[in-house]
Amino acid sequence: MNDQQIAALLAAAPKEPEPPLPPGLIEGLVPAARRDVRRRRATAALCAVVALLLGTGALLIPGGDRDAAPARPSPGKAAGLPDRIAGYSPLTGSVSAAPPGRALLLYGYGNSEMLRTYQTLVLGADADVYRQLDAVPERTKPWLLSPDGRTIVLSEPDREVAEVRVVDLETGQVRQVPVPRPGGVVPLALSPDGNILAYSVVDLASVAEEAARDAGNYVEWYATGHGELMLLNLRTGQATGTGLVPVSAAAFAPDGQRLVVQSELRTWLIGLDGQRQREVMVPQGYGITVHNAWSPSGLLLAVVPWRSEGVGSHRVYLFDSGTPGAVRTVSLAEPSALRGTADTETFLGWLSDTEVLGHAWDYGSDTGALSAVPLDGSPARVLSTFDDSHRCELGMQRCVPYEISVAAGLLPGLGTRTAESADRGPWPVGFQVAALATVAVLAAVVWLVRRRVRRRRAGDATS
Repeated sequence: MNDQQIAALLAAAPKEPEPPLPPGLIEGLVPAARRDVRRRRATAALCAVVALLLGTGALLIPGGDRDAAPARPSPGKAAGLPDRIAGYSPLTGSVSAAPPGRALLLYGYGNSEMLRTYQTLVLGADADVYRQLDAVPERTKPWLLSPDGRTIVLSEPDREVAEVRVVDLETGQVRQVPVPRPGGVVPLALSPDGNILAYSVVDLASVAEEAARDAGNYVEWYATGHGELMLLNLRTGQATGTGLVPVSAAAFAPDGQRLVVQSELRTWLIGLDGQRQREVMVPQGYGITVHNAWSPSGLLLAVVPWRSEGVGSHRVYLFDSGTPGAVRTVSLAEPSALRGTADTETFLGWLSDTEVLGHAWDYGSDTGALSAVPLDGSPARVLSTFDDSHRCELGMQRCVPYEISVAAGLLPGLGTRTAESADRGPWPVGFQVAALATVAVLAAVVWLVRRRVRRRRAGDATS
């Protein structure tokens, strides 16, 4: 375009002055622009929060096949114990939602000074995997972890049952195995392969309304003085009676072909056919430990002092726990002689024929430790400690472990490892619902904000 054309266009332009701007337009431009920027930033932030929560919710909800078995350990791989056991967390997932695989420990954890904050937990044998045993929520004994750590047997502490429950830790499934005679059932011992359950059964109709009824585990309390020993094949459902009454404790031999049983203040060897083979003449006043009394070699038994007590006619037989040095060992070849002393408060099982696994408390800090305790009187070696932080009852109390059951078959050759970040699995359903509800509320807020912004923009444009 040349200069003449430009001049012609300018000459043809209207000569009237431009219309005036609306009143206050210039003064309102900057505040309006700032409001628009703030709205955009707020909307972007809310969208980011919602996207984050949606992503988190997707990760929390278990996916895939619930029955899929977790990765199996390498053949011959020894179990491991973290040097520090993780603390209480209500966000720990359940066995049924995310099976942990074989477990090393089964224990209760929590406190109830003012508020009940308890969990029943399993700790994996091959990694720092923690799961809540949802088949027995907020329950204490009776429970029993199999020697190979792959199953758990459950009964009820305060009522008559017609079956025991078996939890498969590799699939999360629970199955019921009927018992031939309903009653108060106390699991005592499992064979090394986890197939044979030794348990005591008692007729609860004969229990008087006395102090035993007031105890949380009165079935177990009463059965020590009145329960009959039974052997139950958990695969076939076949039961074998022994006629041995009462029974307080039992332990299978390492080969699984017989078991040692405590009846009152006498100790017996029983075959899988239910017949007594012979009496073991342990020192007077002693009897086998409640769990895992038989050593890995099959040559030794762990024994503790036993005493009898009762209310009226309800006489029961109890071992003296909480006394340092209470655990002794005897040889099956010469059972009348005490062979060694384990200076520990609670006997859990055998690490070898010369060391046992014990649980003891540090009363100064309320922390518990798992230790390898030599039988020759040498100092114990601490293998692992329980988290001692104030996590229970809204941070007002320390959490404490109780009723620890170990996979006895995994203890020989047990290694320790540096504790890693705890794998707690997917959040429990209640927390998942709460998280998704929060996401829904935030999404509704974002929608309302965006709707309000659009309406304001529409109003500004019309004005």
